Amino acid sequence: MLVEAVRAAAVGDSLVSPAITVRLLREMAPRTPAAGARRPTEPLTERERDVVRCLARGLTNAEIAGELFVSLSTVKTHVADVQAKLDARNRVEIAGRARESGLAATSA
Repeated sequence: MLVEAVRAAAVGDSLVSPAITVRLLREMAPRTPAAGARRPTEPLTERERDVVRCLARGLTNAEIAGELFVSLSTVKTHVADVQAKLDARNRVEIAGRARESGLAATSA
C-alpha cells in the first residue's frame, strides 16, 4: 500500500484507502444496476469478474491474490486488463463500475 501511495503521489494522483473506497461506494452507489451503466469494450473473463468483485469489497492486490490463490503478479495483470476493458483510470473507478453494473453484488 505504501509503494502504491508513493507511486500515485509521484505522478500527481492520490491514493484512497480500500476501506474508505468501500464505505464511499456503499453510501453513494445505487443499490440496483443503473440503466445506463457502461459496458466493457470486451467481455470480462470469469477470473476478471472475481477480481472485480474483490476490488469492489476493497481488497488490496495481496489480499485478492490470497483469496483467489493466484500470484500477486497475476492479480496485477487482471487488474490492468479489467482497467483497459472498462476504460477505467484506477481501481476506484473499477469498483464504482462494478457497483453500477450490479457485478459487485454477485456472490463469488
